[in-house]
Amino acid sequence: MLGESILPGGQRPSWFWPALTIAVCALLTGVMRVSIDSYAMFLLPLSNELEWDRGQAGSLYGLTMLSFGLGCPLAGRLMDRLGPAWTYTIGLVAIAIAFFFASRIDCIFQFMLTIGVLVGFGAALIGMVSHSWLLAHWYKDRLTMAISIATAASGVSILIVAPIIQSFIDMIGWRNVYYWMGIVVLGFAFAIPLLPWKALRPAREIDYAADHSSAQGKPFSWLMELIRDHRFLVLFGIQFLTAIGMFSLNPQTVAFLVEQGFDPIFAASVFGAAGLAGSIGLIAFGWLTDRYGRFAGMTLSYLLSFTGLSFLLAILIMPSWWLLLGYILVFGPTFGSRGPILNAMVPSILGRGPRMGLIMGFVQLGMGSGAAVGATMGGFLRDYSGYGAVIAFAMAALAAALFLYLSVGSVRRA
Repeated sequence: MLGESILPGGQRPSWFWPALTIAVCALLTGVMRVSIDSYAMFLLPLSNELEWDRGQAGSLYGLTMLSFGLGCPLAGRLMDRLGPAWTYTIGLVAIAIAFFFASRIDCIFQFMLTIGVLVGFGAALIGMVSHSWLLAHWYKDRLTMAISIATAASGVSILIVAPIIQSFIDMIGWRNVYYWMGIVVLGFAFAIPLLPWKALRPAREIDYAADHSSAQGKPFSWLMELIRDHRFLVLFGIQFLTAIGMFSLNPQTVAFLVEQGFDPIFAASVFGAAGLAGSIGLIAFGWLTDRYGRFAGMTLSYLLSFTGLSFLLAILIMPSWWLLLGYILVFGPTFGSRGPILNAMVPSILGRGPRMGLIMGFVQLGMGSGAAVGATMGGFLRDYSGYGAVIAFAMAALAAALFLYLSVGSVRRA
């Protein structure tokens, strides 16, 4: 067991059901990550065939992340109201429909509706907010580690799937790849309702005695009260700035490496390897946070992210495999490392009541909107100033996020 059960009466559940819950969350996290980040492999063929500039390509990914962010409060609300089976199934069906339509269209507006809106909203429903809501019913003392383990699957999935997608794009074209991805995701959608959700979700709710989680009052009044809480605004701001820094270059990573002279399959493999390093980093930072506190985990993660981006700056001057290795080993482990830490802060700072999922969703909206700004600005900066400006922009955003975290004691000490 990762932590103590928080079921009423101090009952301690069998290890099997909490472990299976983590496994289900891990599987869906992998599907979510591939659904979003596979766009890095599609970016060049889409841009070449449909004659998009990098600003347009980046704005499409930005819309995906904005939709993801806007979908996070919806995910929390659906988890509060409908529970995990319905929420996960709706998300998977939305992604499958998006891939099916993407395989048949050729207008950027249509891609915005499918890859931009549907994939983003669908990914939100099978992402971090839903998993955090579900795992918070099982774990209390080590919630960060539980979320980290579930999220770590995202890196393993992208490591395995990224070069496979790239190879199939080269062999059968991006349209056919999108079609078969839709088939696979739809298979998951049919499987989810068959799981034993009564056992995976504890029958009774956790602590309702939380200031912002009260079910009393009108929804608008409750939301305004939440917005007036500086702790919520700080958590939102940290998510927003961090996402800008991490997503300014992320959707362009494969294209960036190809344009520096690396082979496309090799570039996709590097992207996947960085994802695997992210999985290792999630576990490592989860352990570090549980053992030494959130301050140590958060501070170290930002310093490593900043250092990793400096390797990419060096690649602009001298492309070499050892700089790529440094990027994978230093930057890779920090990708997503702050998500579990910040999500675990939400119930401890803002409460575990009946609106916990909705609160998590609004905090996660900061990540989605920040990723949208980062991806869009990254595309335009690449077109008008080059990759050096993109990387510098990312570094500045990460520095601002770290400063915000360190400057607010009520959040730093949480």
